[in-house]
Amino acid sequence: MSLNNKEHSVLIPAAEWADLRDVYRQDWPKNAYSFNVLENYIQLARKDPELCKRGVRIWSIDNNWREHGIYILDDQTGDAYIIRVDAYSNERKELFQTALSQLDLVSCDEVIFREKTAKKVTQFLQEQGHSLENKYYPAQLYHLSKESSFKLQLRERTDYIIKPLTLADVEVVESVWLYKRKGTGDVLERNIKHNLSFGAYHRDTGELCAWVLINELGVIGFLYVKDNYRRQGLAEYLVIHLCHVLAKQGSDATAHIVDGNTPSLKLFKRLGFVAIEYDYWFLKAEL
Repeated sequence: MSLNNKEHSVLIPAAEWADLRDVYRQDWPKNAYSFNVLENYIQLARKDPELCKRGVRIWSIDNNWREHGIYILDDQTGDAYIIRVDAYSNERKELFQTALSQLDLVSCDEVIFREKTAKKVTQFLQEQGHSLENKYYPAQLYHLSKESSFKLQLRERTDYIIKPLTLADVEVVESVWLYKRKGTGDVLERNIKHNLSFGAYHRDTGELCAWVLINELGVIGFLYVKDNYRRQGLAEYLVIHLCHVLAKQGSDATAHIVDGNTPSLKLFKRLGFVAIEYDYWFLKAEL
């Protein structure tokens, strides 16, 4: 695991993850980032009871985590090793700094954090000798309420078959992912196996032409349409379809859009998504 001094940290048992998640339900949807992350792992733990034993842990700095919400989520999936950090209360900056000091970045590949903690996290990364150049990606978190999702019009299509992705699609999805790294295939496999996903398959050939899924952050991601099938409304159709399913499950829709992804930005804004905050992910560079 990723902590230097486990004896000075508190392991939050999986049975209490929902309590931590509910800390971030407050001021909705302001804290949707951590709410979605934690809800995603709660569902993963229910669907795959062995998950925690294989490498997912959530730590805090003390037993008052229900108050300040400080956590370190440590996820080792196959060859991927991801750390997520957050704090609900900005009034506990010293405690959050202490939590960061517990991190051992030797093994992890990726650190994900919110705008509200970005200054302290980036300072910590640089103090550990990591360059942020070309490895630091800002992305805005966009939100759409379930009520608004229900209002989105979904026209019937007969030219493509819309159905969940399968594990046979992992290689295709991974091959075009701009940010792929060691372990991306493992993360994708888990997302497709346990999270909502949809693909548009050509009715005549069966080719997977476009896709979208709920990623490991519990938000809409990996949206992609192959070059030969663009300008047919497939991206919009898949996003609306996914929003409808989420709304029927009682959930709002959220999406991460990386800076510079103009087509996705235009699409989600057109559908009524509203920006909440910036989040960041850091892909560790070699020292």
